[in-house]
Amino acid sequence: MLYFSKWKTIMIVAAVFIGFLLALPNALPQNVRDSLPGPLQRTINLGLDLQGGAHMLLEVDISSVIEQALDNERESIRQVFSDAGRIRTEYLRVEGEAVLGKFRNQDDVEPGMKALETTSVVIDPSGLNTAKTTKIEKTGPSTFRVTITDDNIEAIQKRTIAQSIEVLRKRIDPTGTTEMTLAREGDDRILLQVPGAKNVDDIKSRINKTANLGFHMVRPEASSDRAMQLAAEGKLPPGAAYFPQQNGGALIVERRTKITGECLKSSSEGLHPTGNYPIVNFSFNIKCARIFGDLTARNVGKRFAVVLDKEIITAPNINSPITGGSGFIEGSFTIESARELALLLNAGALPAKLIIVEERTVGAELGQDAINAGKIASLVGLIGVAIFMWLSYGLRFGTIANLALATNIVLIAASLSLLGATLTLPGIAGIILTIGMAVDANVLIFERIREETYQGRPPVNAIETGYRLSLAPILDANITTLIAAITLYFVGSGPIRGFAVTLAIGIVMSVFTAVVFARLLTATWLRGTRPKTLPI
Repeated sequence: MLYFSKWKTIMIVAAVFIGFLLALPNALPQNVRDSLPGPLQRTINLGLDLQGGAHMLLEVDISSVIEQALDNERESIRQVFSDAGRIRTEYLRVEGEAVLGKFRNQDDVEPGMKALETTSVVIDPSGLNTAKTTKIEKTGPSTFRVTITDDNIEAIQKRTIAQSIEVLRKRIDPTGTTEMTLAREGDDRILLQVPGAKNVDDIKSRINKTANLGFHMVRPEASSDRAMQLAAEGKLPPGAAYFPQQNGGALIVERRTKITGECLKSSSEGLHPTGNYPIVNFSFNIKCARIFGDLTARNVGKRFAVVLDKEIITAPNINSPITGGSGFIEGSFTIESARELALLLNAGALPAKLIIVEERTVGAELGQDAINAGKIASLVGLIGVAIFMWLSYGLRFGTIANLALATNIVLIAASLSLLGATLTLPGIAGIILTIGMAVDANVLIFERIREETYQGRPPVNAIETGYRLSLAPILDANITTLIAAITLYFVGSGPIRGFAVTLAIGIVMSVFTAVVFARLLTATWLRGTRPKTLPI
């Protein structure tokens, strides 16, 4: 075990050297780091508790999503009745947590109920769960009631929170470099932590904006006095919606549309090709580009409205089919507002309103205090372990163990930098624990070498036997701890994960430095000095 071929020695030394290079940027000032090549600019990201930032607990308004689902169900029923041969109803309205309806003619009851059954579909297309989206009940000779099933409500709740987390991630950290924390808390809450956040109001404004985009055809009677009167009285025609315009006035448009914000492939701010004023460029995905092309081809000469958050930004005429799948949105934009809108559209619309139920800011001063305390604790731990190793195993073997320990710390820093991991206060605790665990392997090895020496073995045989027989217990102890760290990572969240990451990395690196690197140092010293007795 003490023989190292040339290529093995080169690989071990190269690995340690690369580790030192990757860890070095953490000790350099920012202006020096900026001049380094890309991979060497990476440093350990500090968590919220170390550099300060924003902490928010958001509540997802699930009730508004259920209301929207009921409204969509009503529109689907109206469309199904129309497709089935104009089945007529006296009323079809959302009331409480159900859609209530009444058939106008008795002859429509039987075909109408059959048509209703087609609106209730299986929630899980894979077939593993046969639960359906709605429950349909006949409540009288010509009346019916449609409710959303509990299984569907649960599915909507999970989907809404997952979509909200993804949209928030894109809105607040579009480049993916902030290392923020976004996690589900309970049934309807989301934990948001943004390390280093300096403008909390900007984060709150991005959270509160919905960015719900739609392209709706303008109805022929959109601007007539009679239509405006009906809109004011709340008596809109079926399938119509009434939205105010950004520049004043209002229009009546078709409620249903297949062109929504989900159709966007990308958007960006820009300048109008002829007017030289700010606009928002957009492009559709392939499917919606085809739908939009067909829609504009069928409606040349008519108007369509671009509706953002229930407000009409612009309502131009369709002069010719728009088949390229791209265009631009005009409005009262500045460059900043156009850039902000493009960012929100790229992130997508929030599926539900988010309510900030808890908000606090962690000051950078508190974080610096935690960093200083962590440095002191780490330094005290290192010095204590180093003194113990020198006193227990002498200058030479104590120095080998301490070099291995110092290399272990550097390799942990290199790994955290390379992975872009976030270091938190619990993470520092994991590093301090690793300092104690790292030397454990050296203690096992050196005690075994000392035991072999007492039995009269020569130095080479004693060291060879010590490393060989210590390998199994070292691996056993570290693998079991590694399993615990992995388990903590997958079942824990936030600070627990930070602790688990640094602990797992520390375990891997301590095995490498104690079993491989320290053995190389021992073999090199043994070849160079060829001692008659071991100073251990």
